[in-house]
Amino acid sequence: MRHWNAASLLTEIHDLLYRLGVKATIQGFFETSCAVFLVMRQRDRPWFSIMEIYREISALYHIDLEVIDPRIRRVIRKIWKSNPELLNRIAGEELRTMPTPRHFINILCRYLTLKQARGKNR
Repeated sequence: MRHWNAASLLTEIHDLLYRLGVKATIQGFFETSCAVFLVMRQRDRPWFSIMEIYREISALYHIDLEVIDPRIRRVIRKIWKSNPELLNRIAGEELRTMPTPRHFINILCRYLTLKQARGKNR
């Protein structure tokens, strides 16, 4: 597995969020992209602690820990309402309920990892 360059990884994450219909102007965009970035940089991604990720975001952005989860949920809710078909394609399955922040982050990380692997094999 290739080690992501930080700048290119952030570009990929931001592009994916934009494709899902979330712009940088929505509150929660940067918290969500940071969460995905932090998880993508971990070796044991499936076992990440959502609270540890939230603590890191809180420290990086100098924001209250309590606002992070609602902001990420706002992003998920926007995507769930406006672009569920693309979210299902990215997830590789039909989502019957709106994903939790942890599940949503895992969906985006899995998609980015598969996208990278496909690009590497070309």
